[in-house]
Amino acid sequence: FLYSHQIVFKKRAASEASLQSEAVYRKKKANLNRPMKFLFCLFQGRSCRFYHNVQKMRDQQTLQWVHGLREAWDIEDLVTLGKRLRACSYYAARELMQGAYIIFCPYNYLLDPMIRESMEIDLAGQILVLDEAHNIEDCARESASYTLDLHSLQASRDELDGMVSSNIRRSKHEPLRDFCYVLINWIQDSQDLLSERGFESASKVWSGKDIVSIFHSLGITADTFTNMKQHLAAVLEKEERVGLAGGREDTVQVQVISSSTATVLKNLFMVLDYLLRDNSRFAEDYRVALQRTYAWTNQAPPDVPDAQGFVARPRFRHRQSIRVKKELLTLSFWCLNPAVVRCDAWNTEEELQRFSSIQEDFSIQNVRNSVWVGTVGAGPQGRKLCATFQHAETFAFQDEVGALLLHVCRVMAKGVLCFLPSYKVRAPAGGQRRGNEIRP
Repeated sequence: FLYSHQIVFKKRAASEASLQSEAVYRKKKANLNRPMKFLFCLFQGRSCRFYHNVQKMRDQQTLQWVHGLREAWDIEDLVTLGKRLRACSYYAARELMQGAYIIFCPYNYLLDPMIRESMEIDLAGQILVLDEAHNIEDCARESASYTLDLHSLQASRDELDGMVSSNIRRSKHEPLRDFCYVLINWIQDSQDLLSERGFESASKVWSGKDIVSIFHSLGITADTFTNMKQHLAAVLEKEERVGLAGGREDTVQVQVISSSTATVLKNLFMVLDYLLRDNSRFAEDYRVALQRTYAWTNQAPPDVPDAQGFVARPRFRHRQSIRVKKELLTLSFWCLNPAVVRCDAWNTEEELQRFSSIQEDFSIQNVRNSVWVGTVGAGPQGRKLCATFQHAETFAFQDEVGALLLHVCRVMAKGVLCFLPSYKVRAPAGGQRRGNEIRP
């Protein structure tokens, strides 16, 4: 079962969403930011001792009978145990997920195609429950959007150029490098179209159809894009070849592009796939913006030689950094329609028809006889229900709310679901001072 939105652990339920940032690190790794901690862990791979210690907490039976987590446990419990065992709680959660009956995760684990691909999430045959589903539209739009900065694209181009120069899978890397060159040249040429929008900011926005036409003129079409996707999949595959290692023949790993370059290309290809698929069906659901802004960054001063031509570099802590204003060029692909991602998550006609039939089965036929919508401004004793800070703490207000709930519960004999703004309000409103007539 896949349960979306919040991360909660209960018995055999496990989630990994926010545990990426909770992997246990010591010493120098402690000052890394959260995304860097996760990437560092991936870089360490099997050489990471915290990864090796995951076996100490990788299944429910071990958690229950060896480490004493017999009751429902949550993220903090798992992280605390990981610190005690010097084991990575993120990878432990991934292992626990394999045998979980219920998995709690944020929306983007299901909607974001990049995360679904990396986590190998397959919804076929699963029961999907969306909590707080009114928030899903924003998440869906964000999952199908991407902002690329020119510096990252140039770094990706340089790395691909190095692969071509080293004759590593040349026929696969070369088209990807050429794609980066084309996009970089277009971005630089389009700077003349930018209009000033505010202080030190300028932008130009194209509709999805306009950008598809522009890309066609650059040679980026549905057919060429299909070939580029195949090239990207090929260069990401791990491959071993016979070569010389330590003076003797051995199997050596073929060099692959870095994770940063792979991320840039994957995200670019994701939005291009949405723009070009089904004869550009979703093109009008996109806006593409080229933006120029400025940012101040700290930069170490250049090394200046002395009169004899020698450079004496001071210790790092004594070097005074200088503030430099840097131009930033970004290309943003904004998705305006959450249905773009829905069609990607449920990507077969059979699944969409099944989803529609479920909606029909649970639809309310006569809303007027089933739902009452209104506002209750006063309680049974006639006191106004003014829940401001000034009145919410008074016994009179709390008694009136409690009496109102008690009255509603007596009328609705089959049960009442009541939402309160905080736990602090729950006890007084739940009849704590009235002999617990209402049991929350």
